[in-house]
Amino acid sequence: MKEHARDPYVGLNEYFGRKASEAVPSWYAVGKVISTSPLKIRADGMDLDLEDLYLAEHLTAGWQEQLTGLSWPLTAKLPQKMFQGTCKCELSSGTCQVVRTEETVEGKTAKEAPATHGALLHAGDQVLLLCSADGQTYYVIERLVKVYHEPVPSD
Repeated sequence: MKEHARDPYVGLNEYFGRKASEAVPSWYAVGKVISTSPLKIRADGMDLDLEDLYLAEHLTAGWQEQLTGLSWPLTAKLPQKMFQGTCKCELSSGTCQVVRTEETVEGKTAKEAPATHGALLHAGDQVLLLCSADGQTYYVIERLVKVYHEPVPSD
């Protein structure tokens, strides 16, 4: 037998591997956002639209959350500023000028604050989707990003 002869089982393994992957349904898909208005995502060889999709709340434009634990000390320097205005009344009229001198103010930020987020999804983004058992509904779970840096070690 020649050393470079092909192993006959390699072809069989590849064949049965393909058949097995076709028989086992995939419960997730990676899709690409085609457009955001209206939302259209291409996944599993189909263009999915609003009728086919459920979107995680944090991916929607205008999503609001309540931020907590924000209180920290703050010092700000207000510069000198000149305000000018005009006055008209029955007795007299004229202009006035007020100068606010430079001052430093101290305080604290609010402990809580609402935050409204803008649109997170854009055309060309990749998203992770879960597929329903019947393949008719897709749930957009998260936007996927490429890793450009090594993770920070935990030790």
